[in-house]
Amino acid sequence: MPGECYHLYPRCVYDAFADYQQPELLRTPLQSLCLQIKSLRLGSISEFLSRALQPPEALSVQNAVEYLKIIGALDDDENLTALGKNLSVLPVEPKLGKMLILGAIFNCLDPVMTVVAGLSVRDPFLMPFDKKD
Repeated sequence: MPGECYHLYPRCVYDAFADYQQPELLRTPLQSLCLQIKSLRLGSISEFLSRALQPPEALSVQNAVEYLKIIGALDDDENLTALGKNLSVLPVEPKLGKMLILGAIFNCLDPVMTVVAGLSVRDPFLMPFDKKD
């Protein structure tokens, strides 16, 4: 609902806050973004991402492109394959999307959907190492 929300933090927690949150582009995996760039025909992935205000590291972009080539979403010239076109419209990570597509092809979609649903959510029982106390 519209309104204001106030939180109370101890001084030590407040002092540990960053001035600004790190951009999402630098915090998240780049594979899905790379597929979106290619599906929108925005040119070379690395060239497009290098024009961002705070671009990701070149090695991260290169690893994402290589990963997409390995799973068959991109060809050697970084063009979308038929699989890549289908993965670009799915709202899941490319590896999970490929699992869904292969599950549909091999007529075992129900168990694959269960596995994908479990893998697409962050484990609620894992806690960051620095927050264990």
